[in-house]
Amino acid sequence: MSFDEDEKKFEGRDPDEGDSYNMDNGGKKPRNSGDDFFKDEDFEFESHKDEEVESEGLRIKRMKQRRKKGKIIFRTIAIMLALVVVAVGVVFGYRYIKNKYFSEVEITEEERISIPESLELGQDINIVIACAGENLLEPEVSSIIFSSYYSSEEELISLCIPVRTLMDIPGVGAELVGKSVKVGGPDLLSLTLEKNLGMDMEVDYYILLDVCNVVDKLGGIDLELDEEITVKNYDDGTTFILERGENLIDGTEAVNFLKYFSGMEIEVPIENVTKQKLLLDAIISKIAGENDEKLSANLNLIKDFIDTDLSMEERLKIFSTFSIIEAGKNKIYALDVSSTELEGEGVVYIPDVSKLAEIFKKEGTAPEEVAAVEETVNLTILNGAGTPGLAAGVSGLLKSEVFESGKSKYNILKKGDANNFNYDTTEILVYSGKSYVIEAANDIKNILEVGNIIPREDESANSDIIIVLGADYEARAAETAVSEEVEEIIKINILNGEGTAKLALTVKGIIESHFNEDGKILEVVETKNADNWNYTQTEIIIFTSGEGVKTLAQQLQERLGVGVIKYSDNNVDNVDISIILGSDYTNK
Repeated sequence: MSFDEDEKKFEGRDPDEGDSYNMDNGGKKPRNSGDDFFKDEDFEFESHKDEEVESEGLRIKRMKQRRKKGKIIFRTIAIMLALVVVAVGVVFGYRYIKNKYFSEVEITEEERISIPESLELGQDINIVIACAGENLLEPEVSSIIFSSYYSSEEELISLCIPVRTLMDIPGVGAELVGKSVKVGGPDLLSLTLEKNLGMDMEVDYYILLDVCNVVDKLGGIDLELDEEITVKNYDDGTTFILERGENLIDGTEAVNFLKYFSGMEIEVPIENVTKQKLLLDAIISKIAGENDEKLSANLNLIKDFIDTDLSMEERLKIFSTFSIIEAGKNKIYALDVSSTELEGEGVVYIPDVSKLAEIFKKEGTAPEEVAAVEETVNLTILNGAGTPGLAAGVSGLLKSEVFESGKSKYNILKKGDANNFNYDTTEILVYSGKSYVIEAANDIKNILEVGNIIPREDESANSDIIIVLGADYEARAAETAVSEEVEEIIKINILNGEGTAKLALTVKGIIESHFNEDGKILEVVETKNADNWNYTQTEIIIFTSGEGVKTLAQQLQERLGVGVIKYSDNNVDNVDISIILGSDYTNK
């Protein structure tokens, strides 16, 4: 502001007013000046404080409103996000369930199997296909099928092998063939079949299927049957029915079907093991699908449930080729077996491979050469029943067994008594796992017509086989001796030495009805009273020699349940045997 402007501002003022500041007062403002420019009330802040409080309350109120609105917006956004997450979960959960259980898996370009220009299997192969449950690491095998494919004839020949067949497993010994997979995987199964099927061939490939998961991944399979079948469910002991015609079955039913026809059910004829091939063919057909793309997708779908040494291209060719083989060229056979019983295992099967080379058109080892393996087996024969001469009789019987070349089948190292005579059942103890020893044990059982084969290969013994003869062989030998060794009807008479009326006549009827049931081997010439009725012990008196007479006397003693066998040369009645009945018979 300029000086002139200041001057104009102060024009007209009373000169007596003085300045607002009196210099005589030290330049300070007078305390009680009524004409001050600023008055004390000008500096009152009461109204300003009220206005400030009112303004502050308004601001807080507005802040609270803004915060409330913010919370509402935040909650709304959070709810919307939660709904979005739930919606995404529902969509993807639905897709997951749909893809896993109700639809086919999308195959990416990286996962897609490259399909070769030709899926024709242009070579001959030998392949083993085994089926198991859900565990491929320690598989419980329920089906073993060995197949040969002949490309020039487009023919497939398959052999269905009961899993309870005894074979010589390399490195293990005599064991059920199904257990070879659990011990050494499909490789050991292949080696076992090469060694035991008696053909000059090698197994080129193997496939081990987790049947339960394979079938379920494929959405089930169509099994065509020519008759209605009731199959056991091994999970809960119930049964289910498969109808004649087409049946859609799932993985669990497929596994139970294979088990039912594996040879483990005694009431199911062993030749019905070939029905397993029907189910395998149904699986192969489902994998192959209606075109090459479907085959590729299915193989990718089940690749985690197959253990095989086949490349993916080889799998494509094999499944494609096997699925279109004509019915007349898809030939199925059951392995010839004979059953026996092993302690701890139940019924098992001994294979007969003599016809396989002819069936499979294999060059090399001929059936005659398979049957011509001549290995003598060392035996020990022990009498565990007590009848004198029992072990010697079996020794003579087995010594007469020879091969076609004249070589002895059995070498008897020892014969004698067992540690006791309380053996009810004959035991054929096998101390070697070699296949020819197993076959010999089965032959011995067939010769004796009694006994149980018991593996003891984890124990050592001087003999390959130890035979302990029991009461079952004792009775069988007695029957055989009577029926085969007696050239003439044995004549006996029966005397009453106890006094009970018609006792001799009653015993005559009992003896004749029992021993002459299958043909007349004895004749009761006479029934009469003894010289007295004071016989306390029944006597069976032999008057003539001959193994048949002695054997019959032993059987009479067993039938009567009492008595002592005696010998006499005083044959006044001219019979072979006399029976004097004592009070021990009527009091028993």
